[in-house]
Amino acid sequence: MPKILILSTGGALAIRRALGSRDDQPLTLRSDLTVTIEEFANVPGSHLTPQQVLALAQRILALRDTYDGIVVASGSDTLEETAYLLDLLVPEGRPLTVTSLPRLNASGAPATNGLQAAITVAATSAAAGLGALVVIDDTIYAAAAVQAQFSRGTGMFTAVGSALGRVEGEQAYIRLRPLARQHIPASRLVEPVDLIRIGQGADDRQLRHSIADNVAGIVIETFGSGRVPPWWLPALGEAVQRRIPVVAVSRAGAGGLGDEFGFVGAYHDLRKLGVIFAPDLSGVKARLKLMAALAVARSPAELRALFRV
Repeated sequence: MPKILILSTGGALAIRRALGSRDDQPLTLRSDLTVTIEEFANVPGSHLTPQQVLALAQRILALRDTYDGIVVASGSDTLEETAYLLDLLVPEGRPLTVTSLPRLNASGAPATNGLQAAITVAATSAAAGLGALVVIDDTIYAAAAVQAQFSRGTGMFTAVGSALGRVEGEQAYIRLRPLARQHIPASRLVEPVDLIRIGQGADDRQLRHSIADNVAGIVIETFGSGRVPPWWLPALGEAVQRRIPVVAVSRAGAGGLGDEFGFVGAYHDLRKLGVIFAPDLSGVKARLKLMAALAVARSPAELRALFRV
């Protein structure tokens, strides 16, 4: 009988109610698997920090061989970040799924419950070796691809490209595998890494404040496929010269970087300055990746190589 562990970052009581359990004892579901619930933390998703997710990854590694699969139930506000950081930090192994915490209605009954689907995937041998899988609305997503598209409700999450599969009843159907999944064996995270989003006509004050604070790294959400206003170039050059890594992503949240434009501030200027590029990553995910990459890279060349994957 498969044994599944649910690690909750908040709302363990709601999880127990959603699964029909009122105590801390393992719960038998579907007569063919048992579920144990552990409250790792008790905070809303908006309060969760990367350092807590690092500790969560270390807890997963400590418990992984004891269970056939692990489910992380976390607040939806930062779910895509939690899932992606776990995907980076936890090596391939037994199934690991991430889902949102159940919400209870006024009577205390679960108004939404994605736990059953996440448990089903965690108990599926085909999910092994695929990294952290986000299971929302009976849909299975790769952690690197999932993105929030609405602020609440059904359909809140989607993915860049295709979903990996679906859950139908008590069966998980995984039809695709994540491509170019990356593991960064970081035992710590380097902070602070600032995230700056460029808007039309924006000045470079935030960037200059980050440089003055000597932050560990900076992620810039650029226009299009890697473009900035020309008046940003001097500050970007200063950051690189001061050995503050600067990573560029598209503010579209996904897509390739590089273009054929010749005007000032386009991709070619950023490349000449020594900016690192993170195609197909959102700004929030590139920020987490930079925290982990800084912890293991022994040189600027090694750091740059980690972002080529």
